[in-house]
Amino acid sequence: MTSVHWPHLAIPVQIRITDQPAYLIHRRDWQNSSLILDLMTFDYGRVSVLAKGGKSSKSRGLFQPFCHLTVGWTGRQELKTLTSIDGITLPVDERLYLPLLYVNELIAAFMPAQESSPELFTLYDELLRQIDNDNIEAQLREFERSVMQNLGYLPDMSMEAAYGEPINADAYYSFQATRGFLRSEKDATNVVSGITIKAWNQRQYENAEVLQMAKTVMRCIIDFNLQGKVLKSRDIYLQIQNRS
Repeated sequence: MTSVHWPHLAIPVQIRITDQPAYLIHRRDWQNSSLILDLMTFDYGRVSVLAKGGKSSKSRGLFQPFCHLTVGWTGRQELKTLTSIDGITLPVDERLYLPLLYVNELIAAFMPAQESSPELFTLYDELLRQIDNDNIEAQLREFERSVMQNLGYLPDMSMEAAYGEPINADAYYSFQATRGFLRSEKDATNVVSGITIKAWNQRQYENAEVLQMAKTVMRCIIDFNLQGKVLKSRDIYLQIQNRS
């Protein structure tokens, strides 16, 4: 009797994740009643999930930024299906919503999809819990710096880029996004003093010159690595800041 060999049928295994710490960084409508939620998670990096019927869900109050969430999902495709959500809304001052929406947009642009990024999650969680209106600019600059360093986009700020010498407090430097600080003449365009750079490396943001240099340098690094993409919330925030 001849045996029959049936073709092997590959049956996709359904991946189910439960009890995953997360923050919502962006959401958008899907069809008539559903939502797509872009989540920043502790173990899986940036994950997109479909919240079926999310517009009328009893949990829709959690489909907002600045809620510390615990979520579950299922699926093997890039877009997962939300299976559970719980959480608490953090007491974030409404005046901080716009700069924090910029932070969310920054995370959405740079955080790797479905790659474990616990350091970035922790940085974001700490920012939400510690941010205050009096120190917002310094906290944003430090967050930007930490994120870019974590992702490998930040040059060594303690060394001169061309010769590898420590930053000299008495010297002057220009900055390049791909290299870092380069020794320059004092009367050259857009130079910064070594003492200001050293103060920045020591997180001395109470100095207005340090804060301005940090903003300029971080914008240079972020814009270069965005490769032409524009962060809309940052431009709105800067416009408001310039008017005040």
